[in-house]
Amino acid sequence: MTGILGNEWTMKEFTPMGDIPSLGRLTVYMGESKNLSKELLQEFIDDVENGNIKLNVDRIFQLSEVAEAHQYMEDNKAKGKIIVRI
Repeated sequence: MTGILGNEWTMKEFTPMGDIPSLGRLTVYMGESKNLSKELLQEFIDDVENGNIKLNVDRIFQLSEVAEAHQYMEDNKAKGKIIVRI
């Protein structure tokens, strides 16, 4: 997923056909942060906290393990989301 909220409409040295794995998917959101609803975001967070929405979390790393987390991602080992806890 890409979200362009910082007024950067292109990514340098990014080639979708070469950079996205063949089984990967790309979705796009184009807008500004002011277009996002704080209330809807909070509702989503509340639903996750209450167990109404199940997230596919593969692994949680500590901030001190960020290099390991990055390597895990680069090696395509994750079967879900990777979280780095601060």
